[in-house]
Amino acid sequence: MRAPAGYVWADSALHRAPAAAKLAGLLACVVLVVAADGPLALGLACALVAALAAVSRVGWRVAARSVWGLRWFLLTVLALNALFGGGEALVSLGPVGVSAEGLARGAGVVVRTALVVVLGTLLTATTRPQELVDGVRALLAPLARLGVRTEVAALAVGVTVQFVPTLLRESRQLIRAQQLRCGSVATRGIMRRAVSYVRLLVPIFVAAFRRADELALAMEARGYRLDGPPAPPRPKGGRRS
Repeated sequence: MRAPAGYVWADSALHRAPAAAKLAGLLACVVLVVAADGPLALGLACALVAALAAVSRVGWRVAARSVWGLRWFLLTVLALNALFGGGEALVSLGPVGVSAEGLARGAGVVVRTALVVVLGTLLTATTRPQELVDGVRALLAPLARLGVRTEVAALAVGVTVQFVPTLLRESRQLIRAQQLRCGSVATRGIMRRAVSYVRLLVPIFVAAFRRADELALAMEARGYRLDGPPAPPRPKGGRRS
């Protein structure tokens, strides 16, 4: 059973761990993954992420779902590195060529990106949105003593965690609606497929701004303020005394 915002109900060590510790661990793991150089280091990074996914008990399908959603982006990154990565060309394609060095560099970038995405998915799948907000607030507590408005960062994290799944769901609904009206996008040519996806950007942005406006109005109606204590609620009816 899945909860909103990508949270997966399960009983694991990652679910029970404090959110601040998981955020600090995520940053450390991301640094290790990005700094991994060479097949051996990347293999160890993959083993680390696989172990975390197994401990989380959220399922491999959930952990890899975000990576599958980025498959075209990752393939594009791999192709660009293979074509323009330099080195001796194995296969020539007109003015450009596919090189072994470019393929190796592109594969490394793809693996690192996929591992970072899986780590972020594991964080949101094992941590409730409010726990994430509290974790960010706890990590930034030392900065609050220096006058930094840490509540803004905590609120941004909470809103982002809540908004991303909602926007993804609305995007899938728009894609399905377009397929019902105009047929499947996957059966078209590359250029027509790209134009179809570009046309979806406008309604997606409109939906995002509408959601943001509704959230702002709801927070204002409840008296939420970042620069002080909550304002008193407005009277529901009748005259003011």
